[in-house]
Amino acid sequence: MFFILSKILAFFVMPLTWVIGCIVLSRVIKRKKLKKPLFIAGISMLILFSNQYISNRVMLWWEPQPIDIPTLDTYDVGIVFTGVTKGDKRPNDRVYFNKGADRITHTLQLYNEGKLKHILISGGLGFKQFSQTYAAERLKSFLTMAGVPDSVITIETDAVNTYQNAVKSAEILNRDFSGQNYLLITSAFHMKRARLCLAKQDITFDTFPTDYYTSRPTMNFDDLLIPKAEAIQRWQKLSSEVVGIITYKLMGYL
Repeated sequence: MFFILSKILAFFVMPLTWVIGCIVLSRVIKRKKLKKPLFIAGISMLILFSNQYISNRVMLWWEPQPIDIPTLDTYDVGIVFTGVTKGDKRPNDRVYFNKGADRITHTLQLYNEGKLKHILISGGLGFKQFSQTYAAERLKSFLTMAGVPDSVITIETDAVNTYQNAVKSAEILNRDFSGQNYLLITSAFHMKRARLCLAKQDITFDTFPTDYYTSRPTMNFDDLLIPKAEAIQRWQKLSSEVVGIITYKLMGYL
C-alpha cells in the first residue's frame, strides 16, 4: 500500500505530468477560453523544466556540498545504502551499475585512503522481486574484486526501501559496532531522506554525499537557452525525492 501510494503521488507531481496534462487538456476541453491558456501553460512549463541553468541551480540548493576527503576523520563503519545496480540484467557474472555508482566507488576510495575501517552495505531485492542476487551482495562483490577483504564488509539483505535500510543498519550497528563512529554514504540528492531515517533510529553519524546531479553553474548559451532532457531529469528526480520525504513523514518514518 505504501509503495502504491508513493508512486501515485510521484506521478501527480512529476513536471512532465503537468506539461502533458496541460497540453492534452488544451486539446480536449470544451471551454474555448481555457484552451489557449492551458496550451501556453504547458509550453511555458516545458521551457522552464528543460532549462539547464535553472534546474542546476535548484538542485544545487537541494544537494549538500561535497566534502573534501582529507578533512574527514577515520570512521569505524561506513554505511552504504544500495539502489545503484541492475539486478535483472543478464548474464549475472558481473555487476551492472545505474547512475549512482559513486556510492560504492567513493566508499572504496575512502577505505583505500584509511578513512573507513569497516563497511556496512544495506539493501535486498527491493519491491521488484526479480530472480536475482541481493543488491548488497552485488556491491560487496564489487568491493572484493577491487581488493577489499571480505572480513571488513558486512551486508544486510532484507531492506526494500530507505526506511528499512536505516532500521536494519541501526540494528547491526547497535549489535556489532555499538559506541563507534559512523559515516553515512549515499547520493547527494538522497542524503536528506537517508539522514533523517537513520537519525530517527537514534544513531549518531556523519555524512558523505556522492553521485551529484549538479555541476558548476555557467552562463553559457547552451545552459541558458537550449532545452535539455537532462534538466527535466533533474526535476523528475527532485520531485520524486520530495514526495518520498512527504510520504515518509506521513508514515512516521522521519
